[in-house]
Amino acid sequence: MELVEKEMSELKCTGAEEEEMEEEERQEDDKARELKLAVEQEKKKTSEHEIQEVCEEMMSSTDEEDEDEMGGGEWSSLISKQHIRKLCGELQATLSYLRIDIEPAAPLGEAPPSTIHTILELFKVLRRQMSKLRRQLLPFKERYEEQLARRDSYEGLTEEEKARKKMEKEKNFFDSYREGTEFSSRRVSFEQQTTLSSMFFTHCTPGRPLPYYAETEGISLQVYSFKIAEISSNLHWPLELYGVVAARDNSDRKHNIIFSRPRHDCQKLTSADPFLRLTGPSRAIMALSPVDFEVQLKLKGATESADRELMNRRDHYVGSTIDSEDGTDTEDGIDTLTFCNCLITAELRVEELHSCVQATFLGVRVVGGGPWPFEYGGRIACSSPAHEVVCVDLDGIAEVVDDSSRFQVVLLDSHDCRLTNRKDPRGCVRGEMPIGKAGYLDLTRRVVSVEVRKENRRQYRDSLKVFLQSYSESGGIAAQSHVKIRPKICNISRHSCDLGGSTVEITIAWSAIVRTDLC
Repeated sequence: MELVEKEMSELKCTGAEEEEMEEEERQEDDKARELKLAVEQEKKKTSEHEIQEVCEEMMSSTDEEDEDEMGGGEWSSLISKQHIRKLCGELQATLSYLRIDIEPAAPLGEAPPSTIHTILELFKVLRRQMSKLRRQLLPFKERYEEQLARRDSYEGLTEEEKARKKMEKEKNFFDSYREGTEFSSRRVSFEQQTTLSSMFFTHCTPGRPLPYYAETEGISLQVYSFKIAEISSNLHWPLELYGVVAARDNSDRKHNIIFSRPRHDCQKLTSADPFLRLTGPSRAIMALSPVDFEVQLKLKGATESADRELMNRRDHYVGSTIDSEDGTDTEDGIDTLTFCNCLITAELRVEELHSCVQATFLGVRVVGGGPWPFEYGGRIACSSPAHEVVCVDLDGIAEVVDDSSRFQVVLLDSHDCRLTNRKDPRGCVRGEMPIGKAGYLDLTRRVVSVEVRKENRRQYRDSLKVFLQSYSESGGIAAQSHVKIRPKICNISRHSCDLGGSTVEITIAWSAIVRTDLC
């Protein structure tokens, strides 16, 4: 019996101890929850206090701005910009608080914490302050727009002053285009000329596949002429021009020079002959992607300081359309790109040719036969395709008529040359035709695009036509002839033609077009 009582007393003691331990654990849990809640409330108070400080700073800074404006007279544009930058920074600081994921301290179903109400009220205040700031900046905006309108209207200026200001504006636009071009093509400077050769694939083996960067199925642009179509009343013929006209395609994004003259070798244009003497392009112009045409021309004055800017413009060519306000006209397959400003209107005539190769005229010379045909000068031109038309007369007889006059690329015209009375080693007067070593004519242009048209599986059609003319003493045509040439993908070909009893030899290097210089 004593043993049972002893065991019962031990069990009671053990139960009492366990109850005491459970009570202590409950007290420790309550203390931990209270401590956690206190920490969270402290964090909320700290965040709310920081947001309140930021908003008070924003309101105080805006009030300071108001005081500065109301009591300080003229508010300079520099100060207003500083205030705007400061306000933007403060708004960014406020947005950084909004990105914080704030958890409500009260259970669901109860009123939202005061922090949310505070934020909403502060944003109402911010909206009122921003509206007030917009009203304050409105006079500056109206004054700026008025100045822009007055600047563009050119009121009270003479015609000469208007032209000068318009040319300054055009020059600034072109400089912006220059900076954008250099930024987008960091490996190419704006003035850098193309280094891709027009004979890149000339020495490839016929019949062997060309590299992947060779192009024979693409689109190439044939350049025919560039003329000054109109001049303003401030200018008078003749005009002494110098500068650069160039194309920029995606083959290498470099200058492909079409016309280039320095100041000391300027060209004189007249109303009867307003065409620039083109010397390029130096390689075919690829038009698989957009092409930029750039015109930078100056008018030569009595001194270099008296020179005037005549044109600084760029046009974006995209498949028989121009991405510019001037636009383009298309007639019989030829596109006329129009460049206009307050001084002149210029026209560049080009044509799209499909499935092309490029031909480089290495040499044209008289190799035998009768007398020298170019005693009084002459003209050499070509066209591709031949542009022949079949006409039927009243008797029903079909006749092939050449319609290539408007589609000719002039390689050399002695009427444009300034060299006279040059003699060959035998002492024969050669008129105005410029002649180099071994009797080769010094051509002005050498590279043309030639369409490749298949006649059958193995051969191409004669798609290049070369025209030769010799002038008489009076300036008329003494003799003329032509030769049709079948293009090649690569290699060199020689052709002969009879002109006034003399044999003229033509040597051409053929090459596919280089699609890109990243080869």
